[in-house]
Amino acid sequence: MRVSLHVIVDQEDEAIVEIVKEEINHLCSAFSFSPSRPQPSLRNCLEFYGSATLDSNEIESLLSQLNNDWDGDMDDCCAYGFNTKMFHPNVYYLQFQIL
Repeated sequence: MRVSLHVIVDQEDEAIVEIVKEEINHLCSAFSFSPSRPQPSLRNCLEFYGSATLDSNEIESLLSQLNNDWDGDMDDCCAYGFNTKMFHPNVYYLQFQIL
């Protein structure tokens, strides 16, 4: 299944974005990423997207490692770092979708 991951990092710091991308690749090496850009509706935040082709077991494992409390169904879910445990402390927001 083709999947998409939208990630917002809570600082405008490319070094942190690279660390977050490396951690995602450590969890699942199938991801390719877009360049980061300033997030238009949040001050001093950067966002990027990742995409991969994963099977259902890989998706379940990845979701459980990225965050401890997703909102929504597995095929379209999101999580905010201010009220859940993210895989990295600078991740503000995640959205995961099966395309």
